[in-house]
Amino acid sequence: MPLFAFGSNSCGQLALGHVEDVSIPTRCLFYEDPDPTTQNDIIRIAAGGNHTLVLFGNGAVYAAGCNVDGRCGRQQQQGKDDESILRFRRVVLTTEDGKVFDTFKDMSATWEGSFLVAWSGDDNVTLVLGTGAKGELGLGTARTQSPTPIPISNFPPPRTSVVSIASGMGHTATVLSNGEVYGWGGARKGQLGEGAKAGKIEWSPVKIADVPFYATAVTCGREFTVVSGDKEKGEYVVLGSSGDKWGVLSGQPGSFFNDGARVLPVYTGISAGWHAIYVHHQRQEEGHASITAWGRNDRGQLPPADLPSAKMLAVGSEHALALLDDGTVAVFGWGEHGNCGTEIDAQGNVKERYNRIDISEIGHERVIVGIGAGCATSWVITS
Repeated sequence: MPLFAFGSNSCGQLALGHVEDVSIPTRCLFYEDPDPTTQNDIIRIAAGGNHTLVLFGNGAVYAAGCNVDGRCGRQQQQGKDDESILRFRRVVLTTEDGKVFDTFKDMSATWEGSFLVAWSGDDNVTLVLGTGAKGELGLGTARTQSPTPIPISNFPPPRTSVVSIASGMGHTATVLSNGEVYGWGGARKGQLGEGAKAGKIEWSPVKIADVPFYATAVTCGREFTVVSGDKEKGEYVVLGSSGDKWGVLSGQPGSFFNDGARVLPVYTGISAGWHAIYVHHQRQEEGHASITAWGRNDRGQLPPADLPSAKMLAVGSEHALALLDDGTVAVFGWGEHGNCGTEIDAQGNVKERYNRIDISEIGHERVIVGIGAGCATSWVITS
């Protein structure tokens, strides 16, 4: 399943074998190609400030980019070439007690950290890599760097497992198998609930009480968290964004229901950029998928009015990709590093319009089956 990337690449996070930004989708390189005999479809891409994690259907994770603090996983023979990984490399983690983890069921990334949820139910742990000076690692006040993998202590609670994990720039939130939500890291804007605001930082996982329904999924903006419930009922709640500078709170659509949460029309997923929220839902009366979005739009981050029907959406820090019904990709928002293609305005934006990305136009006759977006990075997954 070939993967293509374009955008910011100063630390090799696009896995192209160099550290130059590119504005045309370019095929990613792997030190060792994923095993073609197993389920090798890409199911998630998570991007930090200068590193990228790719999760495959068989549980394998590959990483590229900045690795000065081990956020992409260390090799046994550590050297200077390990500081920036210029091709995707399989992540195999060995903890201090000698336990080896090589398959995972989920993952996320803060600006300088990585979180990998163990694949096996018998290994109900969340492993941490990288740096976090303000609680981002969830390892307590004594640990602000984790060059070797460290499990978060006593998490998740007994008889539960992590079913969804997401990270913003400096905080992480998780949904557990019992419908509860836990998080750690930056808290002063309310992104970990009202009860955590006064302390400003949660150094270890804390239960977020401000969710009035059984949670099923979570996504994170820069200083807010969006928790999803029953998608058929349209349940969701936004936590944080204190001050509401970009209208993340005041711009919400939908009607109120009990406990101050809102409901939307039936939706299939919710994504968050640094300062905006995107809801992908099905307009049953029209028979096509549509996007409802609100928040910051000074760079064209929100979908333009003429965006065609989309079957998939991926949201980065300040830009977004939509996989359209015709099989091409539309990109819009802040594109200064090439992550929105070649045609940008004088401010580096694709604003009130979109660029269409078609892999076939650059000599690759493949079907686009997925997309991803990170911090000024864009990803196209092909069959």
